[in-house]
Amino acid sequence: MSHTERGEKTVSQERRTALKIITSISFIVSLGSLASLLKSISPVVLEIPEWPRVRLANINGIKLRTWYLFSYPTKDIPCLLVKTGKSLPSGVGPDRDIIAYVMICQHARYYGTIYIPPKEVRDPEKLTYLKTVPPNILELYPDKNLLYCPAHAGIYDLEKDGEVLAGPPFCSLCKVVLEYDEASGDIYAVGLSPPAPAVPGVTHCSNNPEELKRIMLGKKLVTEASLEEKI
Repeated sequence: MSHTERGEKTVSQERRTALKIITSISFIVSLGSLASLLKSISPVVLEIPEWPRVRLANINGIKLRTWYLFSYPTKDIPCLLVKTGKSLPSGVGPDRDIIAYVMICQHARYYGTIYIPPKEVRDPEKLTYLKTVPPNILELYPDKNLLYCPAHAGIYDLEKDGEVLAGPPFCSLCKVVLEYDEASGDIYAVGLSPPAPAVPGVTHCSNNPEELKRIMLGKKLVTEASLEEKI
């Protein structure tokens, strides 16, 4: 190999070495920049909101043993409110007889549950929605306010914290917490009480009040509501 060839080879090696050094330095600088960028990005944390306080109605507008529908705490969660005519531990109002529950069945997430009043007013000719309930069901528990699920014949006792009376539901109904303003007579929905309803985002039948709030994550909360009378 001539002196010229050796010189060219040496220069070529030096160039390759220099390129490797430059490439390594560039890579290290890039890693440093990436690390700084990642540090500057704050992780996204979804905060669980508090239950909205929503006015439902005034006591003077609520009829005895009448099925009222509303949505709470989001539009996709159907609820019912009933003035049972019986003083109950969880009831509100002057007679402590007004209660409310999420209407979703705790068995198979069925939304088409039906309120059944005590037998003395179970008249399908007056309450036309009762025509969809089998006659043998209307004969059961004659003295009680019930919620009936036609999907698999689940029956809940609205007078006893939504307890399961018959059928396959796994747990009691989820209760809507009500607040009564004695001065104005207004009734408000102020939260839900376990067990958790059968909806996505929460553990079905969970008795953890904080987990129950996850039902509101990523959804638009109801800010106002009105009762719809079912006839």
